[in-house]
Amino acid sequence: MKKIFIFHTDGQYVDEVAKEVSQYAKKKGFEILTRENLNKFKKGNDIVLLSLGGDGTFLKASQIALSIGASVFGINLGNLGFLTDVEGIDIFAAIDALDSGSYLIEERTTIKCEALSEEVEKDFYAVNDFVILRNINNKILQLELIVNDLTAGKFRADGFVISSPTGSTAYSLSAGGPVVTPHADVFILSFLAPHKLSARSVVFSNSDKVSAKILSDGEFSFQRDGEEVLILKKYDRLHFEKNSTNLRIVHLKSKNFFEVLNKKFGWGA
Repeated sequence: MKKIFIFHTDGQYVDEVAKEVSQYAKKKGFEILTRENLNKFKKGNDIVLLSLGGDGTFLKASQIALSIGASVFGINLGNLGFLTDVEGIDIFAAIDALDSGSYLIEERTTIKCEALSEEVEKDFYAVNDFVILRNINNKILQLELIVNDLTAGKFRADGFVISSPTGSTAYSLSAGGPVVTPHADVFILSFLAPHKLSARSVVFSNSDKVSAKILSDGEFSFQRDGEEVLILKKYDRLHFEKNSTNLRIVHLKSKNFFEVLNKKFGWGA
C-alpha cells in the first residue's frame, strides 16, 4: 500500500502531527492523498487511511474506507483507543512498517441497515453499531421486532442498539450486552432501559435478517457509529443484516483480543 490518506479531526496539536506524518511519509515514497483526489478512486486496495485520534475518529475514517474498499490504520491520540492499533509515540515506526510491508490485514464484519420511510429509502453501514434512541421529551419508544419474517414481539424501551462483534465492547456493553470476540459470525440486539425485566440482549446469526418497525408517535434519533443520520417516525421500518463488505484493518502484529480487554478493562488485575 503506497497511497496514504491522513484522516483526523480539527485541532492544533493533531494538525501539527498530521503535517509531520505527511512529510515523513513523502520521504518514504508514499503518495499523500487529499480529499479531492481520494474521491477519484472507486476501489482502493492500495490505499490506507491513517486515522489520527481516538476510536471516534477511527470510526469516521472506517466509513470512508468501506466506501472505497481501502484499509484503515488507527493511531491512538485519544484516551481509550480500543479500536486503534498503535500509540501516537510509535507513529513514525508505523510508517516504516507500512513501507517495509511488515503488517497484517484483519477483516471485520460490518452491518447493513436499509431504512424505509415516506421521505427516505437509503442504506447505511456501521462498523460498531446502529442505535435508535428516544428524545428526552418524547414518549417511550415502542418497536415491533421481526426476525426472518417472523414476529418476535413488541418491546418498549428508551432505545435499542444493534451491534457488530466489534461494537460489542462499546454502547452495547454499556447497555448490558455480551462481550463478543471480533470474528464471531453474529450481531447483537440490546435494549436501553427496557420496560420489561425479561427484555435481555439477543444474539443473532449473521445469516439472520432482523427488522424493526416504529410503533410510537414522536421523532426518534437513528444513529450510525455514534453519529445521527436520520430522524425516525411512526411506521418507519429498518432492516438489519450482515453487510457483504468487511472492514479491512491494518495491524503491525497479531492482536490478542483478551490482552486488549485486560489492558482496557482491567480484567485479571
